[in-house]
Amino acid sequence: MKDDSVPRQQDAPQNGDAAEQQNEQQLVTAEKSKTVEAKTKSNKKKKKHNTWPVKAFIMSLTLSFCVNAGSEVALSGAQLWLAILLTLIIIAIGVGFDMVGTATMSCELGPFLAMASRKVKGAKLAVKLSKNADAVSSVCCDVVGDICGVVSGVCAAAIAGTLLKNATDENLNFWISVLVSAVVSTATITFKALGKNLAVSKANNILFGVCRVLSIFSKEK
Repeated sequence: MKDDSVPRQQDAPQNGDAAEQQNEQQLVTAEKSKTVEAKTKSNKKKKKHNTWPVKAFIMSLTLSFCVNAGSEVALSGAQLWLAILLTLIIIAIGVGFDMVGTATMSCELGPFLAMASRKVKGAKLAVKLSKNADAVSSVCCDVVGDICGVVSGVCAAAIAGTLLKNATDENLNFWISVLVSAVVSTATITFKALGKNLAVSKANNILFGVCRVLSIFSKEK
């Protein structure tokens, strides 16, 4: 009986060591699986990010072609008041989109998550935009903003052409063209600077207001 009890006492720690080894192997396997999942997620994000320049190129080309073609048609032979009105509209659109892009980059996500949990209209869209702030800012500030800048230059040229329709002095033509372009450029830069300051200080209010308006045209409940 004494001989049988000795090996049983020796087998107990061996079984315990085997169980510990199995637990360690399971932990290592779980950590490896988590690492693989994290790498696959990061690779997917990288792939999505890499496709954005192509999308931005196609979007910019399409929008710039349509907007420039439309402005050329609208401004061909247009009266002075119409050219000035279109210029102001283009400047306002550029400033507005620039403010939205800046507000998206400067907003805080927490208040939108709280409102989304209470099912506030427009909150889910605000969460979505703030989580994709890079893409939203690129579209609003770069794509739309640059297109509006180009089109405002076309409008400035149309205004100068309308003013100089019957002018014969070359010096006068030069200085009026330069003056009109300078006024349009200065107005665009000044209003964008003011809009950026407002967008940074009132980021959440601006983004939520835009999302409230956009939610009217969506199926969000």
